[in-house]
Amino acid sequence: MTADKVITGATVVTVDDKRTVIRDGAVAISGRHIVAVGPRAEIEAAHPGAERVDATGQMLLPGFVNLHVHCALAVTRGLGDDLGGAPVYRKDIPQGVLLSPADTSTFTSLGGLQALKFGSTTVVENYIHAQTNVAALDELGLRAVVSERVHDADLFSVRDGEYVYDADMGKRLLEANAQLIEDWHGHDEGRITCHVGPHGPDTASTALLERAGELADQYDVGMFIHLAQTKGEVAQVRGRTGTSSVRHLADLGLLGPRLIAGHCAFLEDGDAELLAESGTNVCQMPVVNAKSGWIAPVAELRRLGANVGLGTDHMVHDMVEAIRFALCVNRVSDGGPQHIAAMDVLEMATIRGAQAIGRAHELGSIEAGKLADLVLVDLDGAHLAPVLDPVANLVYAGQSSDIHSVMVGGKFVVRDREALTVDEQAIVERAQHRAEELWRSIGGWRPAGVAGDCRC
Repeated sequence: MTADKVITGATVVTVDDKRTVIRDGAVAISGRHIVAVGPRAEIEAAHPGAERVDATGQMLLPGFVNLHVHCALAVTRGLGDDLGGAPVYRKDIPQGVLLSPADTSTFTSLGGLQALKFGSTTVVENYIHAQTNVAALDELGLRAVVSERVHDADLFSVRDGEYVYDADMGKRLLEANAQLIEDWHGHDEGRITCHVGPHGPDTASTALLERAGELADQYDVGMFIHLAQTKGEVAQVRGRTGTSSVRHLADLGLLGPRLIAGHCAFLEDGDAELLAESGTNVCQMPVVNAKSGWIAPVAELRRLGANVGLGTDHMVHDMVEAIRFALCVNRVSDGGPQHIAAMDVLEMATIRGAQAIGRAHELGSIEAGKLADLVLVDLDGAHLAPVLDPVANLVYAGQSSDIHSVMVGGKFVVRDREALTVDEQAIVERAQHRAEELWRSIGGWRPAGVAGDCRC
C-alpha cells in the first residue's frame, strides 16, 4: 500500500511480540493506519512520494493507553492531594454534582489536553455529564473510551460510612449511560467508543450492578469499575454480601476480559487468583495510590498472568510519571528489581492497555496494519544522555516535557509540543477563572498569602 507519510530517522520502539527496537528506523502511514515498519533506507525507498517527517534524534513509541481517568477532576489540582482520600466523596470541594455540565466540559478539556500532550493517545474516561465530556475529548482529537458514572448510593454519605441507596438515581444514570452509547459509540470510525461505568461494588447496589452487566451485554461493550479501592469499600461489600468485592463481582458474572477494574489495592485472599483466572483487566494507579500510602499487589497479579495496565486517575495525567512510579512501587512491594524492568512498565502503558480495551489488534504497538497512534520523544536532552537503551532512559530519566509530537489515527494532534486541535491558552484561562470561582464559593478558598487562606 502506498504511504502518504513516512516518519523517518527515529529510534522505533515497536513493543511488538519480539519487542523490536529499530535504530534509524522509519514508519510508513497511509490514512489512519501503519503500512510498513523497518530501517529508514528500506522504508524510504519503498515509498518515494510520501511526505517525510524527519524524526532524527527522537524515539517513536506507540501512544500510551491511559486506562482510568476522570479528566474533569483537574479542578482539584494543587489542593486536592492534601485533602486525604478520594475527592469523589467530599461535598466541601468543587467536584461531582456540584459541577454543571459546562463546568465538567471546561475541566475535561483541561485534563484531556494534559493527557494528550503527555502522550496518552487513548484515555478511558468515566465521570458525570459524560455527554458534554465526550464532546470535549472528541474536539481534542483523543481516542477515548467513555462511560457515565453510574451509582445508586449517595456518594457524599459514603465519607461518613453511610450507604443510602436511591433506585431512581441508579436508573437515571444507567439510562444516561445507555444514551451515551447510542449517541457516541463508534464515532469517527471508532475513535470514540463507550463502556458501561458502574462506580464500584459498594456504591452500586447488587441490583444496579446486575443491570449494568445486562446493559453491557445488550450493546456488546466493556465495563469500567473501581474495585477494592478502599478499606471502606471492602468492608461495606463484605457486610452486605458476606464476601469480598472481587468475589461479589464474580458471583454476578461481571469479571472477565471486558471489565477494566481500577485500583485493586485491597485484595483479599483468593481475589488475585479470581482476577487472573477470569481474564479481568486490572488498572494500576501507582501515583495516586502511592500518595495515599497504598500499593496494589501487582507483582502477584503479574505472576498469576493477569493483564495489568496503567492509569492516572485524577488531577494529573502524566503517563511518564506513571510508568516510573509503577516500576518503583512494584519493586518495593516485590522486594527488589528482579521481576519488573523498564520494558515491562512500557508494555503496561501501551500494549497491555490496548488489550484491556479489547483493541490489541489495532493499538498498543507499532506494526503494519495497526492504527497510527504514535508518540515522538526527544532524546537530545542532557538529562537523557548518554542514550544507550532508549526505553530505560525514558523510564528512569525521562520527563513528560520530552514528548515532542503526538499522532492519533495518522493525524498529528500535537506537534513540537503545541496542541493543533484547540486553543490551548483559551482552555487554560477558562479553567483558571472558573476554578477560582468554584473553590471560592464551595471550598472557602483564598489565594495563598491572603488573609483567610483556604481552610481545606
